[in-house]
Amino acid sequence: MNLIFFPIALLMCLIFGFSLRLVSKPHKNVLLENTFAPEHLTHPSVTQLVKEYRKRILQLMALFSVASLLFLFNLSDSITITLFFVYLFALIGCCQLLEIHYIGRLRQLIVDQAWLLPIDAVRIDTKIVQEKNRQMLSLGWFLPTLVLMVGSGYQARYSADQATTIGVLLLNGCLLLLFLALWWTIRGLPVRGIAGDSLIDQQINDLTKYYWSLTVVVLATGTSLMLFIPLVSINAHGFWGVFMSMLFILLTIGSILFSFLALLTLRKKQDRLLNQAEKPRYYGEDVYWRYGVYINPNDDRLFVPDRIGLNIGINLGKRSGQMIGIGTLILLIGAMLIAIVPLYQLDFTADPLQGQLVKEEVVFSAPFTTKTTVPVSAIEEVALIDSLPTPIVKKVGMATSEYATGSFSVAGESAKLYVDLQAPTFLRIQTNDQLIYYTNKDPEKTIALYQQLLQRE
Repeated sequence: MNLIFFPIALLMCLIFGFSLRLVSKPHKNVLLENTFAPEHLTHPSVTQLVKEYRKRILQLMALFSVASLLFLFNLSDSITITLFFVYLFALIGCCQLLEIHYIGRLRQLIVDQAWLLPIDAVRIDTKIVQEKNRQMLSLGWFLPTLVLMVGSGYQARYSADQATTIGVLLLNGCLLLLFLALWWTIRGLPVRGIAGDSLIDQQINDLTKYYWSLTVVVLATGTSLMLFIPLVSINAHGFWGVFMSMLFILLTIGSILFSFLALLTLRKKQDRLLNQAEKPRYYGEDVYWRYGVYINPNDDRLFVPDRIGLNIGINLGKRSGQMIGIGTLILLIGAMLIAIVPLYQLDFTADPLQGQLVKEEVVFSAPFTTKTTVPVSAIEEVALIDSLPTPIVKKVGMATSEYATGSFSVAGESAKLYVDLQAPTFLRIQTNDQLIYYTNKDPEKTIALYQQLLQRE
């Protein structure tokens, strides 16, 4: 696990460093959440502050890169993942504070230099409003996602692990609803003339609606594919099991890269169009972005485009926006606890991996993992082995350097694992439709269960 979190930590530094640097590049005449007249963007005072800001970004990322060396130490999985979350929250907090500090300094520079821009009246072009969604992808583009969901439901009929299958289907449905809500949010975003030219405003609106809806559709389809793969691969063997796992990884990376590149392309096209505008309009919104997020209780909009052209933000000045923010924070904390608590149970409780013979059934369980019940009469083969066959590829479950629980592909065969990977002995149970590997943290208990099963055969 240490070798996984070290490069992830470095990647997070790269992503946050890039994001911080991106806001220091003018977009729609906005630089670090402050709007300038075009002639002031290249003023020496401005360029000096931007240079200093970028230097601080490098220093901050260098500091966190050095801190990421902690993940190279041989620590328990629970301690490692706890350190990772602390590292991540510290990185986010420091980046936000750095951005807020330089937003304030640029704002003070604008005031000191008397560069405050006159606030224009909100300009509404009724023709653009009527045609604001003409380039937006329609709901029909979600049809492949629905087809994949139907395919997932059909595939679920043949899965031996019904609990995991139902969980994946529910997750797929919830995510589809989320993507549809995002699509509907994009569709309802109001038009604001920012270029002072109807033709340019129309082109900017068309590009924005197209690329944002395209990104949502691609993410929805990619996510459904990624969730469809575990359902297919639960019963996959040999080459196909490994192939499905590699396809899952490639789809994950591909979806993220596509979204990022699509939104960067949108930003570049917006900038080219705005450069053609003679006098872009200013609506006095800088004061509402002074903390790097939008806080305007007087704005009826719940969702607003961010100022770097890549995202949609929430208006935290509205009660509903605050509730969404709090709900998101609760979900993140919940996800963190779901990741950490099982590891602490595995590391610091006496008997987290349980295999019990109850009457004529063997019941296997582990923290936050679906139980598996095997009738003794269904067991075709039981054996003790010194090591697990390889390769071991996770499908659905938890895998660390010390533990593996859930559905896996083991040497090309679908299997359920409830194992401590450091154990000297593994119990292997084969039925007519399941393969199970089990260890107790106490090797003697593993051997004892093996002997009990031999006596029942």
